[in-house]
Amino acid sequence: MSQLVDIMKKRHNTQFFSSEIPDKKVIDDILKTAHNLTPHKNNFYRYKINVWGPEHKEQKRWVGISSVGGEGKDNFRENLDREKFNKLSEIYDKWVSKENAWKGYPKVEGCNFNTQVLAPYLLVYTHQPDFKTKSQLDSQYNKSGNLEKIFKDKKSNPNDMDWIIQASMHGITTAYLCAEKGLNASFCRCFFYDELMPTDILLKSNRPKKEITFLLGIGYEDKTQHRHIGYVKEPDYDEIVEWK
Repeated sequence: MSQLVDIMKKRHNTQFFSSEIPDKKVIDDILKTAHNLTPHKNNFYRYKINVWGPEHKEQKRWVGISSVGGEGKDNFRENLDREKFNKLSEIYDKWVSKENAWKGYPKVEGCNFNTQVLAPYLLVYTHQPDFKTKSQLDSQYNKSGNLEKIFKDKKSNPNDMDWIIQASMHGITTAYLCAEKGLNASFCRCFFYDELMPTDILLKSNRPKKEITFLLGIGYEDKTQHRHIGYVKEPDYDEIVEWK
């Protein structure tokens, strides 16, 4: 088996991270490598990444609360008021408690949570509608008028999917680079935002275009904790790949 395949096999979503904090330089080096290796159409980067480090632990708690899942989530994701918000916070605290951990994290009032968002480093992939960077605008190619003449600005197109494709490609590249370094990178797209939540991390998801595509938590897996196994069977190869 090739070294690349071995690294890819190491990658998996983990729900729980240990308290050990990876060195910031290691994370920064991974992100620089992903930046240089991920292909982008025409070199236009239509997304930005906000990195929330370990110093933002309290703000991440609110993201954890917003990641509520299970059949009980519908009681809170619509028409959230102060009473419901306080109730959801109480359920969250019970679910992450040591007592509930000893039981294997059963749902509390029909709710569970995606605690990978509590990772030491949390990457938030957001939309960058004005995708031309300062360095591109300052380039001779742009000053000659070729940039504007050849490439149409798609920032006003509500159906532009390029940023989601690009962010996803960067995300999986980052995850594999993390696996190479013995780190775990875990995706999350299960969250909602409400103004009652005192966190800036999810602020952009409140806009009409939903300008956060996913979150990526990075750290060391807590191997003492329960590991979630997906309920949905992975499709067979022949169900997805069809030779013509």
